[in-house]
Amino acid sequence: MSDTSGSILDAAIDAEPSTLAIRQAAFRAILSGIAIDEARVAEITGLDTALVGSTVDRLVAAGIATTDTGPAGERSIDGSEGLTVRASKHAISISGSDLHTWCAFDVVGIPAALGLDASGSTRCPTCGGAIELEVRKGEVVDSGAIGWWPSASGGPVIEAFCPSASIFCNSEHLDEWRTANQAEGTARTLVELAEAGRETWSSFRA
Repeated sequence: MSDTSGSILDAAIDAEPSTLAIRQAAFRAILSGIAIDEARVAEITGLDTALVGSTVDRLVAAGIATTDTGPAGERSIDGSEGLTVRASKHAISISGSDLHTWCAFDVVGIPAALGLDASGSTRCPTCGGAIELEVRKGEVVDSGAIGWWPSASGGPVIEAFCPSASIFCNSEHLDEWRTANQAEGTARTLVELAEAGRETWSSFRA
């Protein structure tokens, strides 16, 4: 979650093979447009259900997964690594699924990392105007919009990084917002955000 290279997601949780397998199963399910219950994750990964449950607890605490509880008390993962089936102000159509993301960066970074076509939208934090985004075979179409990469002080990714990881209509709107909010971080072009995405989601490439 800083300006250093590497995956802000991988840095938030341990590198145990079982943890990565659970993360990948959850992410692929959300990518296909469905929430996935823990029993199904255990089935896919071949891991013990109790281990899956305790790992999901840690993923939620790290801010790289969200869950929902059904009427019978069953828990499903409805958000993973920035993708979510919950409505948000960041929309993305990717691999035939209409989804949402936790922040504007995800709209560019995820399809860039996976080498996919995608279209999406977010809103400029300064003027509230819609910003349309497009990625073709993993390469972002640079529209002149500008991104903001926050310098977070730690904590769950979804809380410490995502709320400020935004895309603005232009540099003027970013400067206005940054001054008003005394925000710390760096401006990044859409192309730079795409490259950051390839680092961030490197563990989820096919």
